[in-house]
Amino acid sequence: MIRDYAGFVNFRNMIKLLVGLPIRAKRPFIIFEDTTYTYGQVYAQAGRYAAFFEKRRQQLVEQRALAPDQRLKIGIYQDNSPEYLFAAFGAGLSNSILFAVNTGFRGHILADVINQADVRLLLTNDESLDFLGRVLTDIPNIDNRDMVLLGTPSGAGHDYMYLIQAMNQAAGQKAQFNRKSLPPIDNTSPVLVIYTSGTTGLPKGVPCTHLKMVGAGAVVQSAVHLTKHDRGYISMPLFHSNAWYVGILPLMIGGASLVLKRRFSASAFESDILTHGVTYMNYVGQPLHYIIAALEKKYGSGEAVTKALANHPDNRFRIAYGNGAPVVDRRKIKQYLGMDHVYEIYGSTEAVITTANKPGEPEDSVGRVPGSVVILDEEGRPCEPGRVDEKGRLLNYERAVGEICKKADRNNLRFDGYFDNEKDTGKKFRNGYYHSGDLGHIRLMNGRRYLYFNGRTDDWIRKDGENFSAENVLAFAQKIPGVRLAVAYGVPCEVSDEKVMVAVQMADGAGFDPHQAFDWLTCQQKDCGMDPKWMPDYIRVVEAFTLTNTQKILVRPFKCQHFNIERHPDMTVYFRQRGDTCYHLLTTEAFDVIKQRFQETGRQELLEQA
Repeated sequence: MIRDYAGFVNFRNMIKLLVGLPIRAKRPFIIFEDTTYTYGQVYAQAGRYAAFFEKRRQQLVEQRALAPDQRLKIGIYQDNSPEYLFAAFGAGLSNSILFAVNTGFRGHILADVINQADVRLLLTNDESLDFLGRVLTDIPNIDNRDMVLLGTPSGAGHDYMYLIQAMNQAAGQKAQFNRKSLPPIDNTSPVLVIYTSGTTGLPKGVPCTHLKMVGAGAVVQSAVHLTKHDRGYISMPLFHSNAWYVGILPLMIGGASLVLKRRFSASAFESDILTHGVTYMNYVGQPLHYIIAALEKKYGSGEAVTKALANHPDNRFRIAYGNGAPVVDRRKIKQYLGMDHVYEIYGSTEAVITTANKPGEPEDSVGRVPGSVVILDEEGRPCEPGRVDEKGRLLNYERAVGEICKKADRNNLRFDGYFDNEKDTGKKFRNGYYHSGDLGHIRLMNGRRYLYFNGRTDDWIRKDGENFSAENVLAFAQKIPGVRLAVAYGVPCEVSDEKVMVAVQMADGAGFDPHQAFDWLTCQQKDCGMDPKWMPDYIRVVEAFTLTNTQKILVRPFKCQHFNIERHPDMTVYFRQRGDTCYHLLTTEAFDVIKQRFQETGRQELLEQA
């Protein structure tokens, strides 16, 4: 086994060999706002963080709060910053586990995630402190001494220590530290834990093992061949695996530098790539679409964008690598910026099934797949290959589209289970297959198998590059004032991934109030743990649900009909768009505008399947 014979393949050695390499010491690595950190500076900071983590673990062992063979578990909850990377590298060097908690988590969900992880040190910053402070009393293993703030001390009136102060304090202590007391590294154990949603409502921790961190970066680097002359653009959140697997790790391997952004900003993209000479970016969800929209708005037309930027002397941008960009957007951004290629991929945090659309492959596919990747129907039988007409439309949707699966067992190196969650792990591995929860089909071309992504299964929704359970949405939708019953599901989005839709049956004598529903759901985001992504984009009001013999509501017919009032004019649907302050009745005229957007992005086929 690799764990027995290749123990040196771990994240600690990756950091030492790539970040700590003396020849790279003076080379720029991280550019954040007005500050540039060299490889040497990053490695030194990571070493300071590691020393602090090691001493904190020793204290917990001496206090018998940790067993001698246990690793320190660290939680981090904040937006992107250099300190986030220092903490991750410090965790790798100290053989700790860093739990990258999604900043969309709020309320009891945030507390439950931290409790399940059993972290003993919690890192955050001034901006995110308020959300953690509200739930700290619900986290018994964390008190004021266990939560430290990253960044520069602000002088704000609170009782928490900043990490820089804690590190200086720890460095001044005379207690001897025995490095040999650290547990040995198991390269199949997690070094980073990324969260995806669970079908029971509690997000699941996906272990990113030492081997996976090294391997994922190597796979992407082998495709894009980054060098020290490249500069990456990291604007996706560091609590997402895409930022690590596709962004930071391949850039580290290539010895490249990166521009780190707190958050993604479409309006800042042009200035950033021209000012810093960016050549490469990772993405997930809709950032390419927003970038295109911002450029077209500024210059007035696609032709004007191309004229201004494709051959701009400061434009070095050549490769994007990620998932969620429709073909139309990929074509546009390549033309506008004079790019080499957009690698549209299929993958997940679990990383069991990964593909990438390489140059020369069918543009609307997500790349070739081996025979081990299969499409299974609801009875667990293989689906037939997809057949298309002369316009590329799928002719046998019902028989070709099924769940994307892979022949696998529990003893694999990419993913062998969720962190401390056997129940959800068991749902992923059934009957000799790993079940992705995604829908897709295979098309055969010249003896090669190409994968096409068709969305999420009924139990899942994918929005803005993140997967979450429909039950997460349902938990709030069924509590909207006046609602008696509800179901939640994903529906077509005119840009990428899906939008959130719910169907509701009102209680006797109650009517649906679009203003009240909007205000109530907005309040749930602020005070009750609702992730903003769970906010329904469409709400369908039904007179009564038809129940099965087992008193269940069949979701698939609702998902199939979605919000297509053109084909189903008897539906009553309300919708919201970005910036709205209430839901609006979906009229024929409003649907025509939405339909036009689908046509502009080349996704009208998704509406026609209703």
